[in-house]
Amino acid sequence: MAYFTKLKPSTNVVVDVKAIGDDVAGEDMSLEGEEYMAKAYGGPSSIWKQTSDTGAFRKHFAGKGWTWREDLDGFVAPQPYPSWTLNTTTCEWEPPVPLPEIDPESDNPPSIVWDEDTQEWVPVSQP
Repeated sequence: MAYFTKLKPSTNVVVDVKAIGDDVAGEDMSLEGEEYMAKAYGGPSSIWKQTSDTGAFRKHFAGKGWTWREDLDGFVAPQPYPSWTLNTTTCEWEPPVPLPEIDPESDNPPSIVWDEDTQEWVPVSQP
C-alpha cells in the first residue's frame, strides 16, 4: 500500500490521508501517484503528497493536522508546547530541557510530563 495526504492549499496542513495500491501509486515519491490522487480525489487544484507508513521518507507517517514542510522535505506534527523548537533535521519538536533519563530496569519507573509554566519535567501523581 502507498499512503497519500491531501493538503489544505493555503497552509499545507494535512486534511485527509488515503491508501492506494502500489500498482496505482508508482514508485515512492513519484509524481505519478500524487497526480493520480489529485485526479481521483479532488481535481487538479488539490494538493497531494505521499507519506511513508514506516518513516522511510519524508521523516514521518503524517496524519490529519500535521503540516507538510517542502523546505524540509518532511511532515511535522502540531507543536506540542509554545516553548518547544523544531529540529529541522528530524522534523521533531524538542523541549527546552531534555527529557530526564529513566532507568529502564526500574520496577516502578516514574511517569513524567512537561510543565509549560515552569519549563520543566514533573512527575505525574499516582492515584
